[in-house]
Amino acid sequence: MMIFHQCIFIISIFSLLPLLTHAFSVSSSSSSSTPPSQRHNDVTSTPILTASSPNDVIQFDIGCVANPVIIPPYDQNENDNGGEWQCYYYGNNGSWNNGLKCYLPTGSTGLAISTNNCKTWTKVVGQEEGGSILSPSTTIGENKSWDCVHTGVGDVIRINEKELHMYYFGGNDEEMSFGGMSMVGFRMRIGRAKSFDNGRTWVKDETYLLDYDESEGLFASWPRIVTFDDGRPWIMYYHSFNGSKWRVYSAESTDGGDTWIRSGLVLEGDESENAFDYSGIGTRSIVKWRDGLLMIYEGVDNKSTHRLGAAYSEDGKKWNKLNDGKPILEPFVGPLGEWTKQVIGTPFVVSMPNGSLRIYHCGKDGSEGKMSIGVVESVTGDIEPGCWKALH
Repeated sequence: MMIFHQCIFIISIFSLLPLLTHAFSVSSSSSSSTPPSQRHNDVTSTPILTASSPNDVIQFDIGCVANPVIIPPYDQNENDNGGEWQCYYYGNNGSWNNGLKCYLPTGSTGLAISTNNCKTWTKVVGQEEGGSILSPSTTIGENKSWDCVHTGVGDVIRINEKELHMYYFGGNDEEMSFGGMSMVGFRMRIGRAKSFDNGRTWVKDETYLLDYDESEGLFASWPRIVTFDDGRPWIMYYHSFNGSKWRVYSAESTDGGDTWIRSGLVLEGDESENAFDYSGIGTRSIVKWRDGLLMIYEGVDNKSTHRLGAAYSEDGKKWNKLNDGKPILEPFVGPLGEWTKQVIGTPFVVSMPNGSLRIYHCGKDGSEGKMSIGVVESVTGDIEPGCWKALH
């Protein structure tokens, strides 16, 4: 039995980690029973990227793939002419570094590319362990690195045609106690790596960029970066967990991402116990949209069901939830196929040149399945539930 299945035992006892452990948890209120009358189109999505098989050259992700980060071709004019789209993602082979038990779908980062406008994706064989492009540091123990147990891509910023900067997060082997159990890997911090060959190889900075802050929670994780062309500071959005709730925070950089200063709480779940984000807000993606910024975020309710919501900001600091604070996408509802009936999460939103929106996301069909990556599209660029269609 793989670690993914063993983790269900942990989650069934402890509900304090719903957003971190959605790769393994089973919702107590499955959406798979949604009546056909509530499904707003007949075409449902299928995965665009799945876990590798034991016979594949790439082995680091045979357990799962998740958290897509989509980068368009360097030449925007190539969007419709076969330019290289990139999909960065993380996964693992059923365990973390040194065979440690994993509790998340993180581990190492891989790269897939598309040269036919995202119709099909092909994984790139990386030079690090298992065919990954970025893996945990190898040192564990007395001289341990901050990212020696697991890592995961958070965001990728293109600097020029060949240079890319990856903001990633990782955890070490510091033991932390949850519900009377000792676990490692949850003391997470945010770091950066640079590539000078269009994402094929990466060099990490000497140490992390952003440490955890006890006033926020146990870790700092899942960074997303928003840059501006008018001189405004870059903004990093990340989330933490304080033992009971998940909240989104931000930090700002005035030197192109070399240093970051915390700027406070950004968004949190609704206080109503019936809210879809009552237990908190975690992974999220931000894109420029309609004279402001659009955030697509993952919320968890009091029964550990994961759904996607949306928020809007004019300046990136004050955010207002959209769609009356209700979810815009739910597991196995509307355009989402059966492969999402257990969970959807880790959204990454892409604004297309024609004004449409795409949400790339992970999904899982149940405790015996493996997490995969898929996509839905809003042709109009609106965000309400009825706007989203499967993109094949």
